[in-house]
Amino acid sequence: MNASNLLAHGDFPDTGCALVFGGSGGMGAATAALLVQRGSDVVVTYGSRRADAEQLAESMGTSGRQATAIACDITDPSSTQSVVEVALAAHGRIHTVVVATGRHFSTGPLAELSVMDLGDVLDTDVVGFFNVAKSTVPALRSGGGGSVVAVVASSIARTVPANTMSATPKSAVATMIRQLAAEEGRNGIRANAVGPGIVDGGMVTTMRRDPAIRDMLDHAAESLPLGRLGRTTEIAEAIVFLASSRASFITGQLLMADGGHSV
Repeated sequence: MNASNLLAHGDFPDTGCALVFGGSGGMGAATAALLVQRGSDVVVTYGSRRADAEQLAESMGTSGRQATAIACDITDPSSTQSVVEVALAAHGRIHTVVVATGRHFSTGPLAELSVMDLGDVLDTDVVGFFNVAKSTVPALRSGGGGSVVAVVASSIARTVPANTMSATPKSAVATMIRQLAAEEGRNGIRANAVGPGIVDGGMVTTMRRDPAIRDMLDHAAESLPLGRLGRTTEIAEAIVFLASSRASFITGQLLMADGGHSV
């Protein structure tokens, strides 16, 4: 089955599902909700935030589309594979994979960071994305193709102080996205990434509870060409566009949704 046939009648196929890893977080939740609005059934994964994910799935289910929340430890390949098997059993195929996972990380100069902290972030972001790709790409191939979109960070395009824990792992994820684009295009699979800037939601909301970090983030946002924080819904629009048939000739690209930070 050719991938173009799957996407011929709308932004997303009438059958199958979108699989959103990290669907309980700010950008993941906004993306899952928008996918449902655009006509896709959705399976969202969560780590520890079960209540948030289940509430999200319940709210999306009122639209007439199916929405399911599943626990997943993306650092465990058997867990990501189990999620894929559940999604396939329920929906027949997977047409879209969004990876919006992440963890809280330390900020500060590289020489003052802990190698243990770095290891934790690499395990979640880099190994986690690798596990997701290994589990989902065969399912996308067997379903006739589809799309992978990873959420990375604008810091991979513009180096700023105290951002090692963000830029380093997300740079590796962006590299793997390009690998997938080069290797899987003939199988009808597109792979792209979105690089958010400072967004009022998700991890940033938690970080802003520290007054010093809040002041730093607010100052950084004011210095952007657009002069403000981004919104999770704005990032979701970029992700869903790249995942949809409207971007059917786009692969291997990094779209910065950062208010001009990378200019």
